[in-house]
Amino acid sequence: MIQLEDVPPLHGPRPHGAERVRRRAPRERRPARARVGRRGVLAGLAAAGAAVGLNALGVFPPARQALAAGYRAPGGYQIYPRCPSYAANHNCSPGCGPSVVCSDCCRTSGTYKGYHKSGKSHPGKYKLRPNQCYGGGWDGWLWAYSRRCGSCARGVTWRCHDGWKKSSRGSWYKTICRKATSCRK
Repeated sequence: MIQLEDVPPLHGPRPHGAERVRRRAPRERRPARARVGRRGVLAGLAAAGAAVGLNALGVFPPARQALAAGYRAPGGYQIYPRCPSYAANHNCSPGCGPSVVCSDCCRTSGTYKGYHKSGKSHPGKYKLRPNQCYGGGWDGWLWAYSRRCGSCARGVTWRCHDGWKKSSRGSWYKTICRKATSCRK
């Protein structure tokens, strides 16, 4: 038979020596160290070996450097990773932007091949426009077109590098050197 002293009160302080009431089920304890079986180790080694072998055969494409923050080109040129908004609706030609795209503005040899000609390489005829792209801080940008463009059946990515060219009348006008960095055939 239950005695009155054995019945806990509904209100007030907890009686001396009484256990706390748990509102959640106790959690199961995990062993301190889980052991990996021999089959697990062998399966992991087989998967790693298969991946290395397939990579050696060229099944996986090579890793490319991420361009999320742009990159530094030869000569310290800062290249923006994507087309600025003012050239977003351009088609295959001219692409790149509102300035004149001219093929004779690009260097054809040396370290700076595919970049705009400068006053050092062609004094009095060409100048660069450093930090003028996309609100300053960038010297060029990448511009992609995903449809047929010349010999590129599935699209092209251009590196656009801006500068100035002097006209035959002696006035300077904005120009862009456009160099294909990838052609999807």
